[in-house]
Amino acid sequence: MPGLTGLALAQELRRLRPDLPVLYMSGYTDSALIDTSALGPLEAFISKPFTPSLLGAKLRELLDRVGEGS
Repeated sequence: MPGLTGLALAQELRRLRPDLPVLYMSGYTDSALIDTSALGPLEAFISKPFTPSLLGAKLRELLDRVGEGS
């Protein structure tokens, strides 16, 4: 994503698909980097490193929230 942050990419994609679920991930440990309380219902955050099972659980959580909205 040269020239774009993950947040900027998500915003661009949301212009095309407002209902797009987004899972943000970061390896930065600075808690000021992302305020998870500001995430919307179609957004989630996972910090690196994570296990495959944790990634799966986070994706399932996000997709379940998407399903609740339909």
